[in-house]
Amino acid sequence: MHSLLANLGLLFDTSDFPARWHCGDWTPAHGWFHIISDLAIAAAYSVIPVALAGYWWLKRGELAFPRLFWLFAAFIFSCGGTHVIEAVIFYHPIYRFSALVKVITAVASWATVIALCRIGPQAIQLPGLQRANARLEEQLQKTRLAESSLERSNRDLEAFTGLVTHDLRNPLNSALFTTELARETAEKGACPALVGQLRQAVQSLRQMEALIRELHADALLRTSAGEMKAVGLDEVVKSARLNLAPLIADRGAIIDATPLPWVQGSYTMLVQLFINLFENAIKYAGERPPRIVVEGTVGSGGRILVRVSDQGVGVPTHALESIFESGIRGENARHLPGSGLGLAFARRIMEAHGGSISALPVVEGAAFELDFPAALSDEAAPHA
Repeated sequence: MHSLLANLGLLFDTSDFPARWHCGDWTPAHGWFHIISDLAIAAAYSVIPVALAGYWWLKRGELAFPRLFWLFAAFIFSCGGTHVIEAVIFYHPIYRFSALVKVITAVASWATVIALCRIGPQAIQLPGLQRANARLEEQLQKTRLAESSLERSNRDLEAFTGLVTHDLRNPLNSALFTTELARETAEKGACPALVGQLRQAVQSLRQMEALIRELHADALLRTSAGEMKAVGLDEVVKSARLNLAPLIADRGAIIDATPLPWVQGSYTMLVQLFINLFENAIKYAGERPPRIVVEGTVGSGGRILVRVSDQGVGVPTHALESIFESGIRGENARHLPGSGLGLAFARRIMEAHGGSISALPVVEGAAFELDFPAALSDEAAPHA
């Protein structure tokens, strides 16, 4: 340790050399030009590595050759060190230390040169910045065109779906009503064969009407998600009943609804939501007349909870979540006609309202819970 300190001390030993001011005939102007210039160069050489380090920190994941980056920073910094020593030597002739710093600078310089020679061919193969930007801009333009085309196709699809569901529902409802009248007439006239055929026709028409209604719900979800206002769920349930009046009358269904609160939403979409739930309950009621109960409560945080329950065939426990996927139906209901889209649309409608729908495990029948965001204040909710 003592010898190491002694050797380090020799690096700064100035006894063998005069200060540069005393070596030659220096004028003050000439000497200060040297000192100030060396210090200015050293300052610039010190700032460059700091700037490079900052740039490396910001772009460290994007640099192609990070080692060359740091070699260049070391080379610049050591060059700055030699200029600092040149200025100091005018007062303190530390020529031995100057030699050591120049050796370090030389090593760093040649290491940078060798690295450049090795990396140069790879760097030349990298695409130029201008070319890369041009390619990126071209790709962005293609993406914009594709997005514009997709948006236009979606608008066309929405318009087509709305047109088809609107234009088909009127003649379909008329055909369904007429067929039901014919069936009732045939039943009174005791024509069992004709009654069976008409009953099959009514079932097919209802299945078609349900599918069209589901397509209409999809169109509503695409176009009306943003149209939210205060909606009374009592009126929504009443409208859903009217839409399903023939089916309710045919099956002798009973819908009991307690007074329900107001929510923020789309009246049309909410009517479709309850139509889907009521139709499911009637369709899967089993042999006895369907009975549906609708109840509303206020949950934690002021959220509105609406429960729709029935006494039908129910939902298997393992299928309580999967029945909300498109085309999925419980195995105990696959023998009945249906598309498996009704509950999928119900979930999408609830998500569009910022809420959720879930199937609850119950002993008998099925129960669905609708969870709406916090209710409107008494002042904000309209009064019937």
